[in-house]
Amino acid sequence: MPRKKKSAASVPKLSLRGKKYYFRRWLNGKDKWISTGTSDQEKAKQFASSYIDAETYSVLESKKQKKAHKIAEDIVEIITGQEQVLTPVDKAHEIWVEHFPKYNDLSEGSRKNYHHIFDEFADWCNAQNVQYIEQVDRSMAIRYSKHLWDTGISGRTYNGYLKHLSRVFSSLDNLINLTHRNPFSYQNIPRVKKNELATEGKQPLEPDMLSKVVEESAKFGDDYRDLIIIGSQTGIRLKDAALLKWDSIKGGFIEIMPFKTKKSGGTARMPVSPVLAKLLEARSGNSKNEYVIPFIADQYIKNYHEVVKQCKKIFENALGKDSTVVSSENNPHRKRDACVYSFHSFRTTFMSLLAAKDVSSRDAMRMLGWESPEMIQVYEKMLEKARGDSDKRAFELVSNIEELKFDIPESTKKEALRPTKTNLEALIETYSNCTIGKIYGISETAVRKWLRKYGIVRGKRVISDISEEDIQKIRNELKS
Repeated sequence: MPRKKKSAASVPKLSLRGKKYYFRRWLNGKDKWISTGTSDQEKAKQFASSYIDAETYSVLESKKQKKAHKIAEDIVEIITGQEQVLTPVDKAHEIWVEHFPKYNDLSEGSRKNYHHIFDEFADWCNAQNVQYIEQVDRSMAIRYSKHLWDTGISGRTYNGYLKHLSRVFSSLDNLINLTHRNPFSYQNIPRVKKNELATEGKQPLEPDMLSKVVEESAKFGDDYRDLIIIGSQTGIRLKDAALLKWDSIKGGFIEIMPFKTKKSGGTARMPVSPVLAKLLEARSGNSKNEYVIPFIADQYIKNYHEVVKQCKKIFENALGKDSTVVSSENNPHRKRDACVYSFHSFRTTFMSLLAAKDVSSRDAMRMLGWESPEMIQVYEKMLEKARGDSDKRAFELVSNIEELKFDIPESTKKEALRPTKTNLEALIETYSNCTIGKIYGISETAVRKWLRKYGIVRGKRVISDISEEDIQKIRNELKS
């Protein structure tokens, strides 16, 4: 007799997983566990029955090409009796803006950038015929990340895009429980790692290079010369140096709140060097103006690109363009050439000089105003390198001291023969403790202690009487 076909609407088998009951369904080609949301078996049966009825109705009403997640939404509507409200992609970013408490604290540039990132994603979704944010699953997120990378953007920009999309989806998921949660999370879409970014960090200047840059800056006038000297003597960033104020200089120290870390309230405090003190004294006649270098400050406020351009020209003239720039020709993810020597190199140079003097991480943090653990790690590496260079110099110095160069003379003192486990194990097979004591020039009691130390136990009677000639012969054999 043929097996009776199971009704499509029959209640599936319930399984207690943890504290709640679940049942299994085959959805979109995958075996899924559906939670009933309750530990009460009767309520779980009712939920499962309602779910199956809703699923059957939804499948019958849906077209064959309807996606699994849309079917699931229909099921929710039937069970809850409430219409499932979907979120249009082009409205999603506005919802995030309304629910992001610190949005108004963002700079105008950051806001524009965030809107641009999501607008590009919305355009891509429109090209994929995706209307609602609930439709964006992990597959779409992976394909969009591939699309971004294929456009040739830099690794840093790529990570920035993914980070913001992840931020928006995470916020929306907390608000409306997205079907696919946050498909742009770090776990779903790995970011490009720092060692894969193909970036070029600012390199520290060697002493001769620093001299060339300072000398070249004098050709651009007193203001740019002094700006370069302030950077070299303090390691502060270009904006902080250009907008340095007199009220930041007190008691032989410069204490500023760097613009880059202004929101967190961190401060940098570095001593005024003799060279910088001389420069400040020469400029003290203009101390009625709030800025140390009024011309540079005014120019930076009006058009900071001009100040950056002039500083770049100083470095290129002093060191040569080939030395300061790394070409982007062979890097598809870099639009512009990378500048490895610029005003920021003063900061790296200052850091390396502190490391060479074995300055502690805590003191370096206070002087340069660091807050990120990454910078501490960078400095620790510089400390290690500086110590390595110091060890190299010390090694060369000691190796070339003539007074320390001489031949090692042969030792005239005979080393005392010491018992070893191997030798004692061999000797006790033939000789008594008394004889072994004569061989080593120690007492019989000392021999017993050595035997106990090595855990050696005698197994038979042995020779006690032995001549001095034989003793010496055995000694020679042991030494060899």
